Amino acid sequence: NKECHLLHNRRGDGMRRWHSLLEIIQFPLKMLFVAIILTGLGTLITNQSLSVFWSVNDRNILLLADLFKRTGSFIIVNFPFFVMIKFLATKSNSSVPIMIGITGYVLVLVITMLFQPAGLPTSASSAILGLSYSSSLFDRTRYPLQTGFFACAAVVLASRIAYSKSRTKSIYGFFSFVDRDTWGLILTLILCMITGFALVWLWPIVLNLLNTIFEFIATDITNPMNLFVYGVMDRILADLNLGALMRTLFWYGEQGGTWINNLGVNYMGDVGIWTAQMNSLITPSGVGRLITPYYVLNLFAVPGMLIGFYTIFTDKMEKRRIRLFFLLAILVSLVTGTLLPLELYLLILTPLLFVFHLVMTGALFGIFQSMSVTLGFSYTGSTVTAMPGTLFDFMLYVRNPNMQHTIRMIFLVGVILFVLYFAFTRFYFKYLALDLFNTGASKRRVEGFILAVGGLENIKMMHSSPTRLTIQVVDSSLINFSQIQRLGASRVVESRAGYSVNFGAGSTIIKNEINKRIKEMKRSA
Repeated sequence: NKECHLLHNRRGDGMRRWHSLLEIIQFPLKMLFVAIILTGLGTLITNQSLSVFWSVNDRNILLLADLFKRTGSFIIVNFPFFVMIKFLATKSNSSVPIMIGITGYVLVLVITMLFQPAGLPTSASSAILGLSYSSSLFDRTRYPLQTGFFACAAVVLASRIAYSKSRTKSIYGFFSFVDRDTWGLILTLILCMITGFALVWLWPIVLNLLNTIFEFIATDITNPMNLFVYGVMDRILADLNLGALMRTLFWYGEQGGTWINNLGVNYMGDVGIWTAQMNSLITPSGVGRLITPYYVLNLFAVPGMLIGFYTIFTDKMEKRRIRLFFLLAILVSLVTGTLLPLELYLLILTPLLFVFHLVMTGALFGIFQSMSVTLGFSYTGSTVTAMPGTLFDFMLYVRNPNMQHTIRMIFLVGVILFVLYFAFTRFYFKYLALDLFNTGASKRRVEGFILAVGGLENIKMMHSSPTRLTIQVVDSSLINFSQIQRLGASRVVESRAGYSVNFGAGSTIIKNEINKRIKEMKRSA
């Protein structure tokens, strides 16, 4: 029994740490959401493809649009950097860990910029934080390696280890003249230097592994199975901030196909060919397969999932308060797309929903390819900040009589995906979010929570949302807060509505089971 109790506590600690990740990344995700809105607004104002709807020639409006695009793009491109800062700021009452972490991160970037092996593809590096280096020592301008979240995670670990070690530094040692903060900086630089050179050595291996997958996809870009793999890899790499590694090759490289126009000009890539054919007033043929699923995801699937999330809230006051946010999120999904922040949210809060979304995304690529349904995206900018599959692009193509069959099929599949995403989201929170493999953990957590709040008789009312429980009790002195945290709650906060307990995605299941037991108790009484 003692071993089971210890195991249960460890599981509770693990759940609490996992749930706390969402609280840490919550504000960076809000930043990312705002950045997408800014980038989308700037793109909409200046998008030449939308000249049939409006045309802007005012200099100040164009500058404002450029301001939106550049600000939003900077946040999107450097999103891992902002997440790193938030992690460094967590559990620290000092700005020192943040400052030494940023310094270490810059050191890692500079090392990967100067010492990266020759011959890497141009998409492997990027001007992160504006860093670049031109010299006669190299045949081209060099940029830091694009390592996404990996470098940031390594720097967070190195900075925390160094800062923790620096707090135990003796003031009577050989380097007693070096204060603890400076010692933490020195240790961080040493660890980050090791990290930088490790990335220089390991990253080409990672790129070779990815290139093997890319070559498999490119062997037959018309094969539905290959397109399934492409769809899954595209979203995984985008979530890791590495989407440019694959998109550059398939959107604008020969892996996405080639096309020669009447003048003998060769165009490459799925997006490149579509854009060239649209500019030549030719109805595109055989391209657009790498973009088509995004119309379904942005216009139907994501809104269906967001509505499913909204229906999980049981408190009418809270639903009224957040209603405008969900309406805004759906509108942004339609106009610019919200896949990146939503997927990162799913990855931390509901990993199974994330897997479901990945599988459905890959399936969409394969299904549309097997149906020979393609609808592309006219674009020539950065693949990192590209926003394919928006409502305005869809409306633009609706006007084309040669694309009516494609539009109808996308709409039909979209309606099916809307219903499926909505239904599965609700089903997940009600039945799958806690104890998926029926190990008994759900029952133990419910019974433990009932005991921790003073029994069923002490519960006055309960509400739930996708991430937390709200409970009102008769006697608050009977609540055992430490026991609630041992059960896996990352935070317990008292508010006017009651006690808010963050149990993560399992909150709805816990609430439903407790309400069921309360009803049974009242019937038996």
